[in-house]
Amino acid sequence: MAVGLFVVSIALLIVMITKFRIHAFISLITVALLLGLVSGIRPVEVAAIVSGGFGGIMSYIGIVIICGIIIGEVLEVTGGTQKIADSILQVVGVKRAPMATTLTGAVVSIPVFCDSGFVILNPIIKAISKFGKIPYMTLVIALMGGLLVTHSFVPPTPGPIAAAGILGADLGKVMIYGIIVTIPVVIGLVLWANSGFIRRRFPDIATTSEAEERQAQEFNEVVQRAPSTFKSYMPIVVPIILIVVASVSRQFIDQQGVAADVINFIGTPFVALLLGTAIAFTLPEKVNGTVTETWVSNAMKKGSEILLITAAAGAFGKMLQAVEVGDVLAEMLTSAGLPMIVVPFVIASLVLIAQGSATVALTTTAAIVAPILDSIGLSPEMAVLSIAAGSFTGVQANGSYFWCVSKLAGFDLRQSYIAVTLSTFVMGAVAFVSVLVLSMFIR
Repeated sequence: MAVGLFVVSIALLIVMITKFRIHAFISLITVALLLGLVSGIRPVEVAAIVSGGFGGIMSYIGIVIICGIIIGEVLEVTGGTQKIADSILQVVGVKRAPMATTLTGAVVSIPVFCDSGFVILNPIIKAISKFGKIPYMTLVIALMGGLLVTHSFVPPTPGPIAAAGILGADLGKVMIYGIIVTIPVVIGLVLWANSGFIRRRFPDIATTSEAEERQAQEFNEVVQRAPSTFKSYMPIVVPIILIVVASVSRQFIDQQGVAADVINFIGTPFVALLLGTAIAFTLPEKVNGTVTETWVSNAMKKGSEILLITAAAGAFGKMLQAVEVGDVLAEMLTSAGLPMIVVPFVIASLVLIAQGSATVALTTTAAIVAPILDSIGLSPEMAVLSIAAGSFTGVQANGSYFWCVSKLAGFDLRQSYIAVTLSTFVMGAVAFVSVLVLSMFIR
């Protein structure tokens, strides 16, 4: 009965989001309520479970997500993002442009959304293609994938933070493991983008219009006016270091001492991100109402949808726990003989292919996996990584990022499916193998 209700609720959720175009927030809350009522739980308790799940997840990651988005907004407006991109391109060099482009995307996407990152950096890769005589398709794949991999793997990007919160994962460990897994994915992506398959079939160099050349010139002008490279990196690097240090210190420092109290406090995710936000406010030439009100308001508008979807996924996950589906599902999966690390990956990939959003795939899959986590013997951190790997495997035409890349690159549908969909399957395969190998050493 419990498994049947679980299957029906997932099917209903996907149908509501994909066929009837009902927003993920409303779909998740509605299905959570229906699941509770049909399961025989008293209506008053159903309402309490949904509201408790909604509020519980927000208490953990609400401030973290908003602060992360504020940092991204400030970096974008002040030119810090462009400064970071320019520093990587200069260090790695045009001769290794695919690697430089992938690394640029990977770093920029930690605080900035994929779509925004592609909009900002696309004129630059066009200029690099033209100057270095490098196939434009190669650089598009490198940038697209670089932006996507850290968007899914490395907090403080909202998706992995939300998944970590729902599953109760240690955010510091998720950061460390996420960066480790990102490395082989970046290498695989560069090899794929630079392969003979891509270069021979799509050898065309980018052509730039006057408007795009102006955009590239504006990029360079912004870099000249932007804060220093060191200052631009600090709002991202400092919170990550603080969270990671706090996580690692729990293994080596007496948790009853003053040092542990200080480290744990400043390494608390929302405190670390608040400090990162404070550092971000040092990037503008002066802090005024535009910075503290307009920019922050814009960031909150961008983050509100993610917060609501994440909270709704928390409510759905809480209801799945309440109907006690976890043990039965775990027993079925174990008897199937599959490695448990496969389960979150496959579910996340299917959710992504069905509805198109990596963030929704991360949060929804985390809610689905949460009730069975203990039973299948998978650590919350490895579950987050497996979900993240699946959350970008198979990006296709029902996702906004697909069309962002397609339209800005000027690709037809066939080119877009190769540049985005096929490339994300390649990335997903490398990511899954990397997570699988890591899971052999880390529980």
